Order: sequence, then structure tokens, then C-alpha cells
Amino acid sequence: MKIEPGTNNYLSALCDIFNRSRDANGSFPNQLYTMDDCLAVIDGQEVLVARIGEEVAGFVSMWKPDNFLHHLFVLPKFQRAGIGKMLVTESIRQFGLPMSLKCIKANTQACRFYERLGFQAQEEGVGPEGPYIHYSRAKKYSFFEQAR
Repeated sequence: MKIEPGTNNYLSALCDIFNRSRDANGSFPNQLYTMDDCLAVIDGQEVLVARIGEEVAGFVSMWKPDNFLHHLFVLPKFQRAGIGKMLVTESIRQFGLPMSLKCIKANTQACRFYERLGFQAQEEGVGPEGPYIHYSRAKKYSFFEQAR
């Protein structure tokens, strides 16, 4: 697997991953995003993509001014294979800590994922996609703490 900067060449793949992952998850409103919609949701963000061979398996997008992890999506067929963890780890390596994010509260699997990576719940709120939890991570953890 290779993680590299996202470019406009990846936009079609990112939009496909965005739509397929959200649809398979079941925690998001049922809405199909067009290419223009997808471009709008990552506009101004730093994007990293994970590739397995020539296939884009997932991506993360960061809003750098606030060091905010805005999107993390992995194709359903590649989920639970460590790709999301590698994308978050690389984001921390490149953009540093502290880092924050919001996670749809109904997406309990993702909430547990972020908690295992050392993110701590700060507050709850309601956004356009429903109730969410705001998480942050302020420090790096040792190898043994990450292995939990």
C-alpha cells in the first residue's frame, strides 16, 4: 500500500469512495454526491490517498488552518485492513498534533476507531447530517499505547 498526496487525477475515485462508503455505512443521509459536490466538500483541503496497486482504496482530507480531519473514507472491500489507521497516522505525521474531527454519533464503529487511535470526545452537537461527537487528540502515544 502507498499513501500519497491527492491530486485532481484522483477526483473520480475519491467521489466513488465517498459515495460507496457513506452508502454502505448506513449512518449518513441517503444522498448521492456528484463530482461537483465532491470537489466542493474537499475544496481547500489537503488530501492523502491510499493506493493498493493502481486502485485507490481510501482517502483522508485535512483542513490545515484548524488541523481538522474533515473526511476519512475507505472503500468497503478494504475496510478493517488497517488503511484508515495508516491514513490517520500519516496525517498526524504530516500535519502534527493537536488534531480534531467530528464523527456522526450513529456511526459507532467509526467512533470506536477514533477512540482506539487516542482521540478523546470533547463535546456533542448537531450538524446537517445529525448528531455528532467532536473529538481531539493532543499528544502522540507510544507504540504500546497504540497497540490497544
